[in-house]
Amino acid sequence: MLGEVIAILAVLTFVGSNVMFRKTEHEASPTFINFFRTGIGTLTFILIILFLNQLSLVFIIPWELWLLLIFSFVFGQVIGDTAYFTAQKELGTTIALAISMTFPLFTFMLSLIFLQRAFNLNLILSLILIGIGITIIGKSKTNFEKSIPEKNPISNRSIKIRLRETLRKDYVKAIGFCFTASLGWSIGAVLIEFATVQIDQIIHIEELSSVVGNVIRFPFAFLILGSMVCRENFLMKGCNKISYQKKSVRSWMYLLIASIIGTSIGAYLYTESVHLAGANIVSLIASASPLFALPLTYFVNKEKITKFGFIGVILTIIGVVIILI
Repeated sequence: MLGEVIAILAVLTFVGSNVMFRKTEHEASPTFINFFRTGIGTLTFILIILFLNQLSLVFIIPWELWLLLIFSFVFGQVIGDTAYFTAQKELGTTIALAISMTFPLFTFMLSLIFLQRAFNLNLILSLILIGIGITIIGKSKTNFEKSIPEKNPISNRSIKIRLRETLRKDYVKAIGFCFTASLGWSIGAVLIEFATVQIDQIIHIEELSSVVGNVIRFPFAFLILGSMVCRENFLMKGCNKISYQKKSVRSWMYLLIASIIGTSIGAYLYTESVHLAGANIVSLIASASPLFALPLTYFVNKEKITKFGFIGVILTIIGVVIILI
């Protein structure tokens, strides 16, 4: 039960930070947002391990586990999170989460293959209910946005034109980024679970396995994302684009606070929850992210939901309850 509770807290930090990151999208690119939050996470976990005087534990981990931890971050944070932030910029928090949170399907399949996890019907039932719930949430949000221009007779358009807009290149591309994030997160979760279990057997200090794992993971991701930001800045200079280079004090504050909440705190909670509850359970609980996102996006970013959307919320809650039984 402790692992499930920690997973819910991890989801809250993830959603809360993403809502705040959305406030900076007009000044910071998805890659820079991910780079900045990873830098804060790197600094946080290095300071923690130094404060505990346990830095030596990092260097007794065999290189095979180092590779697994690095790959987990490459898939989960470098690929997964960057793809998600890119999709969120186009689709908004609620829709992006609703599509991206299909990753329990991939996690369940990978866990059966690589972790030899026992087949559990409760997981399938939870997956179905949560999947239906987040689909309804996403669809209700889409329908709400489509209904806005209908209230203005001047802006009424034919179904054919609306269909073209819905299927426009940017929209389809954003959906593709959502599924990229979904697959990246699932691979990262499975690798984290396997690696942290192995670390436990080596250091024999269960409480520090997540910290040790993150001390190894974050710096490499920071370097990778740093190279991506440098490349992005170089390309923007070549195109004479400076929109992402000037950031206000307000944006820097949002970036800092959201990074501390979602990365410094959130990454530890996520790693620990995967370690205690397993990748399948954590991924299913994470599927409830739209539930937590709805009130936050409404109050912070003024995103609304219809009555139909609350049906999705109810189904998502039921799915989460089944996991905790």
